[in-house]
Amino acid sequence: MKNFEFFGAPHVAVITTEDALGVYGAVDCGLYVGTFLLAAESLGVACIPQAALAGYAEFIREFLGLDNNRKIVCAISFGYADEEHPANGFQTTREPVANAASWAH
Repeated sequence: MKNFEFFGAPHVAVITTEDALGVYGAVDCGLYVGTFLLAAESLGVACIPQAALAGYAEFIREFLGLDNNRKIVCAISFGYADEEHPANGFQTTREPVANAASWAH
């Protein structure tokens, strides 16, 4: 599966949090990941957030030498996109924003 080969990206960031922070640490990580993705995109760097890697937390902690109190939240594979790759031409359909959100005036 390409997911576990980081989609061929040359770099990966493993996002972790302290176990003691609980859900708040995960929320902080989510905010960080969102900012990372936006910043990378602004520089022309493609990113793929990958939650599936958290299912292999024990292996990742051992491989990277992380303490057991570090919880693996996700990873972000990143690098310059291969625009010619067929996967980069895939488009999904999306619900219009008006059907998913309402705005108070």
